[in-house]
Amino acid sequence: MAKIDGRTLNHKALEHIRILAVKRVIEDKEAPSEVMKSLGLCRTTIYPWLRKYDDEGMEALVERIAQGPEPKLTEKQRQQVKRWILGKDPRQYGFDFGLWSRRIVQALIEDKMGIDLGLTAVGRLLASLDITPQKPLRRAYERDPAAVALWQRETYPKLKRRAKRLGAKIFFLDEAGFQSDPPLARTYGLKGKTPVVVTSGQRQSLNVISAVNARGQFWAATYTGKLDAEAFVAFLKNFMDSRTGKVFLVVDGHPAHKANVVAFRAFRGTFFQADSGENGEFY
Repeated sequence: MAKIDGRTLNHKALEHIRILAVKRVIEDKEAPSEVMKSLGLCRTTIYPWLRKYDDEGMEALVERIAQGPEPKLTEKQRQQVKRWILGKDPRQYGFDFGLWSRRIVQALIEDKMGIDLGLTAVGRLLASLDITPQKPLRRAYERDPAAVALWQRETYPKLKRRAKRLGAKIFFLDEAGFQSDPPLARTYGLKGKTPVVVTSGQRQSLNVISAVNARGQFWAATYTGKLDAEAFVAFLKNFMDSRTGKVFLVVDGHPAHKANVVAFRAFRGTFFQADSGENGEFY
């Protein structure tokens, strides 16, 4: 019979095996080696169990899980720490850094509660509160959640109905910028001597304007410099050159998108301008 690794068994299973094995030796007069062989465990494992039985009886074989040290934080304090962190920013508590770390949580607990916790203890505390290290999503501080919810709930469904009625396609347009600077992460080096990574001193940037719809149709163009109203008009013409039929174009609140020269130009299609989730107008 293949050997069983007792470390893979849970506490209750091990307790049952200990009591069963000792009873077979004491009450049924079986040989310890035969008992352990039948259970698939190491032959010598039973002898400490038998000594415990001789000293304290069967109660000595019952599983006793160590309680560990008394926690420094009460349950109320633990939940307070959770409320401090979730949905909040360390800068709201006077810290210079905008992301949570164990060291910041450690300092906050000591400042607010006068309790000194080690970094390992802080890590265990956060894990027990289901708070894990994660890469945050970026959200613009200008973002208006109420306006976004209104746009999703009312404005966009209305736009879809009108597009369907007119046989138009809905595209979402935005701009993004890229730089050639290589992102440098952490590396190892001799203490006191910062490592040097050789990179190019020339910095280049590239801007991209693109539009995509729900069916995966995609258009993009590159440019350098800032986007102004005249450039945006040129891009709209370029965009419509490859389109047939009407288009509803959803854009954000960039000044170039809202300029008068854009609002009153016609590009063989219909454009919808949405500013920060507002209803916008059709042109």
